[in-house]
Amino acid sequence: MTVIFRIMSLRLLSCLCLALLLPRLAQAGPQAGPQPVLQPTSVEMAAEPGVRQRQILTLSNPDGDETLSLTIGLADWTLTPDGQVILAPPGESEASAAEWARFSPAFVTLPPGASRTVIVDIITPAKLPRSGDYRFALLASAIMPDTETGLMRKIEQAGLFYLTAAPARSEPAVRDIQLVERGDGARALRLRIENNGNAHARLEGAVRITGQGEPVSWPVSNLVVLDGVSREFTIPLDRPLPQRATVTTDFRNIFAPQSASEALPVRTYSAPLQTSVSTDSPAP
Repeated sequence: MTVIFRIMSLRLLSCLCLALLLPRLAQAGPQAGPQPVLQPTSVEMAAEPGVRQRQILTLSNPDGDETLSLTIGLADWTLTPDGQVILAPPGESEASAAEWARFSPAFVTLPPGASRTVIVDIITPAKLPRSGDYRFALLASAIMPDTETGLMRKIEQAGLFYLTAAPARSEPAVRDIQLVERGDGARALRLRIENNGNAHARLEGAVRITGQGEPVSWPVSNLVVLDGVSREFTIPLDRPLPQRATVTTDFRNIFAPQSASEALPVRTYSAPLQTSVSTDSPAP
C-alpha cells in the first residue's frame, strides 16, 4: 500500500520504537527484498457507543528465504485528493479512533512462509462528539537491508479501519470526467468525485464511452471516497476512443449505511467527453 510520510513527533517515535509510521523510502522503483502481507487490508465496523468489538488480522511472510521481525503499532490515516494514504501520529486527527484500540502482540517474528494472527480490541466510547466515520490504521513495519543496494530500508503494511457511528450517510456524486493528455502523449480519464455525507463511500461499477465507433468501458472497484471531501481517480486509457465521445458512469455505492441493504446506486453522470492538458509528470 503506497503511503506518504509526515514528520512524526518524538512521542510517537518512542512509542513505536522508531520503526512505525515510516513508509517506504523515496526511491522511484519497487523495493527489493521480502515484504510482509497483512490481511484484511481494510475493515469496516459499526461504532456503537460503549460496545467492545474484536477483529483478527493475519500477518504473513510469503518470502522463502528471510525471517521478518516486525513491530506492530497504530496510526491515524486519511487520503490525499488522488487517493494515496497519509499516515499521522495516533490521536492527531479529529476523526481518530486510535485511542479506542488495543492490540496484541506488539512484536512478531515470522520465519519464511509463516503466519501470525494479530488481535485488535476496540471499545467505542460511551459518548461520541458526533456521528459518522472514525478511522485508525494498524501497522506492521520493520527496518531491513535492501538486497539490491545494501542500504537499510523501512518496510510496512497497513490495515485500514473505518468505524461508523449512526446516524450516518454516504452521498457520493461524480462531478466531472475529463480526458487528460499528458506531455508524453499518454492519455487517461480523470474523474472528480465528491462525498457530502458523514461516512465514506465505496464505489464499484464501470465507466463507458460511446460515440462514432466501437464503445469501450473500464471496470471500477473499491473506489473509496472519504466523508466530506472530493477526490480524483485516474483511469489510464489502453485502447482507441470513439469519435464525438460521450462518457457515462454506472456506479453502485456498496457502503451506504443509510440503506438497509448498505448499497445504493450512484446517480449516473453522462456528458460529452472534454479534453484537458495535464501538467502531471508521466506515470513511472
